Amino acid sequence: MAELAKYERVVIDQDTCISCGACVAACPYQALELDDNGKSRLIWEMCKDDFSCVAVCPVKAIYKASEAPNELKAKKGWYRFGKALSPEEQKAYEEWKTKYGITAPPV
Repeated sequence: MAELAKYERVVIDQDTCISCGACVAACPYQALELDDNGKSRLIWEMCKDDFSCVAVCPVKAIYKASEAPNELKAKKGWYRFGKALSPEEQKAYEEWKTKYGITAPPV
């Protein structure tokens, strides 16, 4: 099984995000960034389930994927790939989308 298939990752509510950057600073894997609008965005293959971002968000805009509301999983813009995925990584991504009900495409 691909290494990337075992991680749950996070879902970000960009409408609630206040662009403080606390999550970016807290992530030990550099899996979060601020997008062009200053909103937090996940870099999918970098996330290794540390979840410190969930704890530090002052407005509770970050959820574990298993706990995120379905409407957030469908909104565009909250995650991207940092690189082109290999076939094995692509398979892990498809499994993740199915497992956690993610319907939004990556940026």
